[in-house]
Amino acid sequence: MEENASRRSGSTSTVTNENEKDQQSYGVPNEVHIQSAVHEYHELKKELSRLSRQSVEVGSKLEEGQAATDDFNLDDFLHTLNNDLGDANIARKRLGVTWRNLSVQGFAADAHTIPNVFSFVVEMLQFWKYFGIGISTSRKQILRDLNGFCKDGEMLLVLGRPGAGCTSLLRVIANMRDGFTDIDGDFSYGGIDAKEFGARYRGQVCYNSEEDLHYPTLTLKQTLQFALRTKTPGTRLPDETKKEFVNKVLYMLGNMLGLTKQMNTLVGNAFVRGLSGGERKRLSIAEQMTTASTINCWDCSTRGLDAASALDFVRSLRIMTDIFHKTTVATLYQASNNIYNLFDKVMVLDEGRCIYFGPTKEAKSYFQDLGFYCPPRKSVADFLTGLCNPLEREYVPGYEKSAPQYASDFERCYRESSMFKRMIAEQDAYEQEIQTYNHQSAFSDAIAQEHQKHTSKRSPYIASFYAQVKALTIRQYHLLIKDRDALVSRYGSVLIQSLISASCFFKMPLTGSGAFTRGGALFTALLFNAFISQSELVNFLTGRSILDKHKHYAMYRPSAYYLAQVILDIPFAIVQVLLFEICAYFMMGLKMTAGAFFTFFIVLFFTNMMMNGFFRLFGAISPSFFIAAQVSGVLLVALVSYVGKPFNSMHPWLSWIYWFNPFTYGFKALLINELQGQIYSCDGPGNSIPYGPGYDDWNYRTCTMQGGVPGESFVLGDSYLRKYLSYEPSQLWAPDFLVVVGYFILFTFLTAMAMEHLSYNRGGNLTRLYLPGKAPKPRTEEEEEERLRQQNEVTKHMDQIATGTTFTWQHINYTVPYKGDQLQLLNDIGGIVKPGHLTALMGSSGAGKTTLLDVLARRKTIGKVDGRVYLNGEHLMSDFERITGYCEQMDIHQPAITVREALRFSAYLRQSSDVPKAEKDDYVEKIILLLEMEDIADAQIGDVESGFGISVEERKRLTIGMELVGKPQLLFLDEPTSGLDAQSSFNIIRFIRKLADAGWPVLCTIHQPSAVLFEYFDHLLLLVRGGRTAYHGPIGPDARTMIDYFESNGGPTCSPEANPAEYILEVVGAGTSGKVTQDWADIWTQSKEAKALQEELELVHSQADTNPSRKAKPYATNYWTQFMLVHKRMATAYWRAPDYNVGRFINVTLVGLLTGFTFYKLGNTTSDMQNKLFCLLSTFIMAFSIIVQAQPRIMIERTYMRKDVASRYYSWFPWSISAVLVEIPYILVYSMTFMMCLYWPSGMTNTSEACGYFFVTFLMIVLWAVSLGFCIAAVSELPTMAAMINPILVSVLMLFSGLMAPPSTLPYFWRSWMYPLDPFHWYLEGLGLNELENLTVECNDNDLVRFSPPPGQTCGQYTEAFFSSGATGYLSNPNATAPEQCGYCKYNSGAEYMESTFQWELGTKWRNFGFLVCYFIFNVIVFIGLTWLRRRGRR
Repeated sequence: MEENASRRSGSTSTVTNENEKDQQSYGVPNEVHIQSAVHEYHELKKELSRLSRQSVEVGSKLEEGQAATDDFNLDDFLHTLNNDLGDANIARKRLGVTWRNLSVQGFAADAHTIPNVFSFVVEMLQFWKYFGIGISTSRKQILRDLNGFCKDGEMLLVLGRPGAGCTSLLRVIANMRDGFTDIDGDFSYGGIDAKEFGARYRGQVCYNSEEDLHYPTLTLKQTLQFALRTKTPGTRLPDETKKEFVNKVLYMLGNMLGLTKQMNTLVGNAFVRGLSGGERKRLSIAEQMTTASTINCWDCSTRGLDAASALDFVRSLRIMTDIFHKTTVATLYQASNNIYNLFDKVMVLDEGRCIYFGPTKEAKSYFQDLGFYCPPRKSVADFLTGLCNPLEREYVPGYEKSAPQYASDFERCYRESSMFKRMIAEQDAYEQEIQTYNHQSAFSDAIAQEHQKHTSKRSPYIASFYAQVKALTIRQYHLLIKDRDALVSRYGSVLIQSLISASCFFKMPLTGSGAFTRGGALFTALLFNAFISQSELVNFLTGRSILDKHKHYAMYRPSAYYLAQVILDIPFAIVQVLLFEICAYFMMGLKMTAGAFFTFFIVLFFTNMMMNGFFRLFGAISPSFFIAAQVSGVLLVALVSYVGKPFNSMHPWLSWIYWFNPFTYGFKALLINELQGQIYSCDGPGNSIPYGPGYDDWNYRTCTMQGGVPGESFVLGDSYLRKYLSYEPSQLWAPDFLVVVGYFILFTFLTAMAMEHLSYNRGGNLTRLYLPGKAPKPRTEEEEEERLRQQNEVTKHMDQIATGTTFTWQHINYTVPYKGDQLQLLNDIGGIVKPGHLTALMGSSGAGKTTLLDVLARRKTIGKVDGRVYLNGEHLMSDFERITGYCEQMDIHQPAITVREALRFSAYLRQSSDVPKAEKDDYVEKIILLLEMEDIADAQIGDVESGFGISVEERKRLTIGMELVGKPQLLFLDEPTSGLDAQSSFNIIRFIRKLADAGWPVLCTIHQPSAVLFEYFDHLLLLVRGGRTAYHGPIGPDARTMIDYFESNGGPTCSPEANPAEYILEVVGAGTSGKVTQDWADIWTQSKEAKALQEELELVHSQADTNPSRKAKPYATNYWTQFMLVHKRMATAYWRAPDYNVGRFINVTLVGLLTGFTFYKLGNTTSDMQNKLFCLLSTFIMAFSIIVQAQPRIMIERTYMRKDVASRYYSWFPWSISAVLVEIPYILVYSMTFMMCLYWPSGMTNTSEACGYFFVTFLMIVLWAVSLGFCIAAVSELPTMAAMINPILVSVLMLFSGLMAPPSTLPYFWRSWMYPLDPFHWYLEGLGLNELENLTVECNDNDLVRFSPPPGQTCGQYTEAFFSSGATGYLSNPNATAPEQCGYCKYNSGAEYMESTFQWELGTKWRNFGFLVCYFIFNVIVFIGLTWLRRRGRR
């Protein structure tokens, strides 16, 4: 420890003594002396470690994870651990990082434009670009010729404004190079080049991004336990088990980061209640710490943490860096001096140029010597960052002309300075030290020692493959078992489908017709168990971003992740198939032998497992859900079309699909299992020809069932299989069953390999997409000066909006249901915000700040809210959400539109309809200038996970802008400066101050305000854990009013140099340590300030108008304006979604061509007539794929709708109408394309009426399918739920359509209501009538049923009584006599076939079309109703 401190020549990590408890003083400066630095540092760590917590169950102290209140001392704990490791001869990992002449390039702004349907098609046709011809080579310089290093045991802080290149540098250090076009220069990890380091030591350098990516349904403890199981070293302390190691680190992290009480809390997200935003951020930090990586990159990892928690986190980094010689590189926004002083070196970047790299303690004086002035109370980090902004930097008088002005000037000054020479010399010495002491070899030996048994020493993974799979299987179990909604819907749908299927095929007879029906029953069983696997596509893609993060951490192989999924599939699939079989098998009357029963089970089980792999394979190789769904949808249609189709009836062009079709072998196995060895009677009408009175001699009758022998009254199942289907019964197990198993293994292998070698993660690098011709050009120095001047003028000319709004709340209590009881989150909170007030809402993470804002802004939909809330002395009315602005913590925006389009959308809908459009546009431009969004104004907002769009920080500015352009009367802001640099935060708070001065009351949560920012607030509402008030009142000049309150009530003295915001958070026990000596909520309740506030609130209540009579307008615009604007935005979003719309077009085209050429040029035979109906049946499977694809899209749109409707942008009704109308133009194109690809190739009736009817009917079924998908999505809260509902709904619709089971075979219960209620029945009947009602049947030899006439009679004479009794069909040779056999064709015409088989009425096809129109309208009405019902999310 001491050696490390001296090696760093008096590290400035301890510039102040934070042990105020002894001195009852806060923030008193203390000069640093090299001799006392180590002593002060020990004191600092002891202060951090004196944690006051209640016991919490995490395991034991080591085994159970339970620690007594004062047991934990971080310094002692880590030193003891370090000593124990040394005693056990366990090598420590030490590795620094160096870079010379590092330059990084990426695609320039003009290299990417926003794609749309047209540009995407044009791009696809430009095939030469696939060979690298004609591709834009425009590049943007991100980092320029950087030199630097970070030794092991040191901490480097990287500072710069957004766009300076800080994140890019950290990503390069973390070896995350995807998304950059060129990386030049020398980069070394302790002598190891980047390529070798990535291959062998990937998990030894980790990058922690701003986004918190976790499974929301796992608890915090389960998340960390899983990470630790994959990172448990092979060489541990003597006699220490893996479980003890995991619990030991859990104990340390829980105490160090203040997470012990949250161990059993769900992680949560925007849809699942769980940890608070700050707690989730601390979990992300803890997860990275579990990796025990040597080099750690922290990118704005304090975002969302309060000032005290941020300081505690960086202190912990300091301690771990020192003791374990870690290499720590971090970029932080708004870092306080206490945080800044914990770092050894700082690198300041501007426009990708290094303007300073050197010791932190000398950075301030370096720039002061250049002529820059640092105001009092401005943190050094803010001072350094602000130098990059001409508006923010200040000069020492006389240096205005000589001080550097531009990034290139700063860089030149630095390169000419003695500091640069010192750093280069130190870097040379460090690199020589690396060579001399062979750091690389020592590091390799330590890593080899860390690897578990059976793990390759050259592998980047610590855990063995078995250990990875075991840990992943445990995690997968928790994920599946926690998702109760998905489990209930999954097994509920299986139960319902099995009972419905069984009732439709109830007790099938052992006759010829029963044999055919058995085929339908088995096909239904196979199809349903395959369709239900499609939900795996949604589940599989949901966790892709988490998989990418863990892959970077080298926690586990992606193939191990997939194998764990397959292992957990087994018990769930067994239960699923058994449930289906037990319900359906016996009711259907299938073969009653044990062997047949278990064969049915095992074939269905492996079919289900195989189809899971099928859909996941496309999820693994596809960049998005839409592409995966479209490709798998086309193949699904191909597979289903070739199941059960006799091979000799297939068109030779596509017959190869039959042999490659896994469904073929699964269906063959099921059918052989059922029919083999069975005897089917031919007695009864329709089972033999001829039948009826006088036809009793079987020598002159034959079975209609294929495989029958003339003269026999039965058919062997084996004969039917061989003659009709060309199935060989002996092939049940080999090859049929083995092929299904083989496909399961093949899909498992291919998916695992695809996950290992393919990655669509862009590593956090965001590429901006601009409107064509709107990409920003590099500005000249004069243009930049003019832009900054205009920005400075904006706030001086803002309109005065003196509304005089006063907002009060009193006795606010908020409880939510929790584990069968009620959990109180807010406890008797009262407050007031008056005109001109800028009130800061502060408190520790989890104190209830966001919850209070949600309650006051009327956003909560779960739980119970009690209390009084008044606006201007009136009870809140329906226009409250419209006239107030709420900048939420989650930055939710429609990703398809540009920043300017989004701001205008908000201004048009939020500002009064009386304001001219030009004035609204002008106001939008002012906000764009104010928030420094000129360069991204015409950029698409995009999506962070996709890798395209604006950055996280830019989204925060857009969120604020979206509310400001609406000119609200009252403004709520939830962490508006979180993730922003000091200048952006300053601009926003300064502007909000301007709004407050103009008469706007503002309530704003803020986590880490600098002293400069805090001065802009005039009032404070301070919350403590438990949702209680610790202070509410004026801050006062220099914060004296607030400070005096705390000092007079027993708080420590606050020095004039301290940041008042940090002071109050420390006093009330914020941060991970949570140290507090008294209950400040109780003190507040008893204070005179609280009593005065209550008196004022009671006065407001006594004078309040609880039934205001003024007319409230919930929306600023009328419904027509709302509809036009909402529809325009949604149409723009659809036009700019080529992966969705062009993908659907390709899907429809391929399915149409496949179906058309599968049933190529059908004729007029009996088999062709039946094939025409099966051709029409396949169109419905295509409609099913459209249902699946439409749902995620509408659910995404619903997310944006809920946010907008909550803020009263527009009503839910215009949105729901727009959602339907925006689909129609695309569906028209799809329907025309599908008809051209299917109708004429398949040889359908070529008349104008028949063609027109087919088009409008197919158009209507697609509209109906999309609207049905919308309805399912509207019912479902998550895509996984919709994916479970789809299969049962589609299976039931197909089952009752009439083709799978003719209506005469259905039980009366279903035939009486379900069959006529099924819209697909009317669709098939209409198309069937359109195609077959004028068809004359001409049987070929294969269609004819042969039997011998009695001697002395012609065929016509023998069958005269048969036909006179009403039999259908005709004889092909009525004059033939024995020994020639009679040829019987079952139908004369298509009309006869439809009437006798399906009871379809001729001449009713337009009636059926009318029914489909009604079904579509019904779906739209239901969707509108469900939209109203689900217009607000659960929060």
